[in-house]
Amino acid sequence: MLKRHPWALTLVILAVGAEVRAAPDGDERFAVAAFATAKDPSGQKAAAAIGAILRERFAANRKLRLIEPGRVLSGDPKTREEESLDRARAAFADGRRAYDALNLDEAIARLGQAVTLYQESGPLLGDTRELAAALAHLGAALTLRGSTEEGVSTFVELLTIAPSYHPESFPPTVMTIFDRALETYGAAKRGGLEIYSTPPYAAVFLDGELRGVTPISLDELPAGTHYLRLEKDGFVVHGGPIEVSPEQQLTTQTKLRDVKRGPELRDLLSKSSREVVEDGMGSALRDLSRLLKCDTLVSISVAQSGRDVTLVGGVFDTGGASRLATERAVVSADSASFTRDVESYITRLEAAAARTDVDALDVPAGGKGFGLDTGAGAGARLQGSGGGDRAPQSGRVVRGRKTDGTPETTEVLGWVLIGTGIASIGVGAVLGISALNTQSDFEMTPQASPDLASIQRSGETKAIAADICIFGGSAAILGGLLTLILTDSDDSISGGLAQTRVGFLPLEGGGLVGLGGPF
Repeated sequence: MLKRHPWALTLVILAVGAEVRAAPDGDERFAVAAFATAKDPSGQKAAAAIGAILRERFAANRKLRLIEPGRVLSGDPKTREEESLDRARAAFADGRRAYDALNLDEAIARLGQAVTLYQESGPLLGDTRELAAALAHLGAALTLRGSTEEGVSTFVELLTIAPSYHPESFPPTVMTIFDRALETYGAAKRGGLEIYSTPPYAAVFLDGELRGVTPISLDELPAGTHYLRLEKDGFVVHGGPIEVSPEQQLTTQTKLRDVKRGPELRDLLSKSSREVVEDGMGSALRDLSRLLKCDTLVSISVAQSGRDVTLVGGVFDTGGASRLATERAVVSADSASFTRDVESYITRLEAAAARTDVDALDVPAGGKGFGLDTGAGAGARLQGSGGGDRAPQSGRVVRGRKTDGTPETTEVLGWVLIGTGIASIGVGAVLGISALNTQSDFEMTPQASPDLASIQRSGETKAIAADICIFGGSAAILGGLLTLILTDSDDSISGGLAQTRVGFLPLEGGGLVGLGGPF
């Protein structure tokens, strides 16, 4: 049938070609730069907290590649901390393998090395889950080797940075020692930290959790080693281990260093915060996107009057210098729901930046972490923060969909055509297979048989019907693809196109399902 009806194969190839051209790469990630900047001095503290939550959320989105300004502006050199982190991960993997093989001495050596290297990674230790896992396996290995006191102290060190940690799949002997460590940790004395930075209003992360903005005082912290991280736009991220002493209040003062071209970056951020509230994409926003080499720029202008914090956020496609979305909200600076309300607001900006619907985002309860792994949630214990209950005003429009999230009529038509085409090709596949079977019967029937003519007519009928189904199905799929492309339904296309591949299945001899042989 392929020789008699080459147009059928041509249409199939055209449909597949259209699919390949129209479908976006499933692994495509948009390089995005995201900032929250105070429109005036009154909004600096709120902007620092909001910016930290914003970056944490964007860093966890698999469709987005969050740009680190310091890395881009410095030419992306590999730092000593990054090398330590790579070595820590390699040592942890080796230690896990040795532990699973019950090679306890090797496991203890490699896991201990991993813990030390994680500590040396400094500010890169944004989230402490990998370190916690290394400590858990180190404590288990020490316990199994008979070093129970060392096992207890290692588990206490683990609980100091991850109080809710609960090990899984450890032997009963190890769990008994872990329970002892829980008792020791519960009876341990507490201390405090006063954290200052120059300049002020740097976001403060302790053990992977956003705790507030400098200057800040943190009380009732378990004595022992914690991991501090300070972030501020235009400055080098600062961080590393810090010891909390029992019944003492430790004060730490950090002078943050400029990133390369830091003053230029901060000047553009200040100007862009005023442009966000205007239409289009202003010159400062364009200069900022060129400086950071991003595909998408997200900028939130933050202004505060009393307890009310006004947020105006814009999402910009830097290639076309166009605005994809505008989101507005007012939250309360001293409400307990501040973090939750900010995260709800950021969700809409995140959807626009990822070119998807809000409902399509995978947003776990409590937010997302960044650094080594997903964290316990942005601002889980954020101090001095809150949120209002006023519904934000949104200017975002998802292309190809109505503002309430339902598909446009043209989008529905496109999917109907594609579904019809797939069904038609499926029928053609069945008829084609039947035609091949009939062809086999025809070849095996003696030439003198009176049934030969009937078998030939049946095979030709099935082959023609298969041609018609494949032709009609291919045309319907092409029409549906064209309709979806014209409605610019970016994310919908990739999901639907994946289904169109089902209709094109190989047969023996290099043919395709639904394509019969000649009669």
